[in-house]
Amino acid sequence: MNAIDGIQGLVAGYLASPKGQEAIRSFLSSPDGKEVIDAYLATPQGQQMARLLLMRALDGLSIPEEVKVVIRNALAEPGRLGA
Repeated sequence: MNAIDGIQGLVAGYLASPKGQEAIRSFLSSPDGKEVIDAYLATPQGQQMARLLLMRALDGLSIPEEVKVVIRNALAEPGRLGA
């Protein structure tokens, strides 16, 4: 195991911990965190990731299936979401 692997393991362990997750939540809800999210979502890669996450989250929502279909169709059309 090299030093990079060790550092990555430490970071992954911290991010998986309750303290690490709270640090992430705090950052993402801060003005700086929101700015980082907005900048990322303005990129093609960010928009693609947002689509993937939204499609995944949609599966867990308790809304009518026909509404899910409309949302899935909108997510499948990049031009409709600013991509």
